[in-house]
Amino acid sequence: MGMVVSPAVADPRRLRRFVSFVAPPKGASVLDVWTGAGVMAWAFSLRVQEVVTVLRDHQQAPPRLRGRPNVFMLAASTTSPELPVPDERFDLVTCGIPFHHVPWPKELLLEMWRVCRPAGVLALEETVAHEQEVRARYQDRLERLRDRSHPRYFRLSELVHLLGEAGFLVRRLQLVDLQREFHEWLRGARPSPQRVEAIRRLLTGGQEADIGGLNIQMADDTFLFTQRLAWVVAERMG
Repeated sequence: MGMVVSPAVADPRRLRRFVSFVAPPKGASVLDVWTGAGVMAWAFSLRVQEVVTVLRDHQQAPPRLRGRPNVFMLAASTTSPELPVPDERFDLVTCGIPFHHVPWPKELLLEMWRVCRPAGVLALEETVAHEQEVRARYQDRLERLRDRSHPRYFRLSELVHLLGEAGFLVRRLQLVDLQREFHEWLRGARPSPQRVEAIRRLLTGGQEADIGGLNIQMADDTFLFTQRLAWVVAERMG
């Protein structure tokens, strides 16, 4: 997972709203299990006493985290879900990259359960696919044309089920619309011109019938569309 992140994804106003939705106590200790671009660790560091974030495979600290006095960094491998922290250490656990990009989501959720204190919480902001199969497939096809590393989006029902299997009970859930602009959305992925043209054709074809559930609109030489984010707060059970 590279550190390039689009302005829409890194929007500080939305991230602050997410942290307010999670509402961690000021004295909370937070673990970010995968730093990525550092946006999630940064957002929580404005609100809580301590954030520990996990850099993967010799990743350098993102610039936005440098100099933050309450942010501490650990190193871990991308080949294993194991977290280098003791059991029941943190009040809150989160993930700084989109959770659908984690190569072993079930195993990492079990690790997040292990390091979370009893009655502590897991907090995720995650792009979710439409529950209808045709629309979900369209969304994944569009995303894979932009970014070959994209596996597939979780549906919200699937994400809630995964959390339950790992021992977390969803306590609060909010769906948030994320407005995307075509060129902003492409930023960082750098698809080939052929893929960009294929994306344009797919967006044009999906516009009238809204087969992707993205509310696609044309504006001059660009497209506007809406992705759905799930804000999830789940309590550690057991």
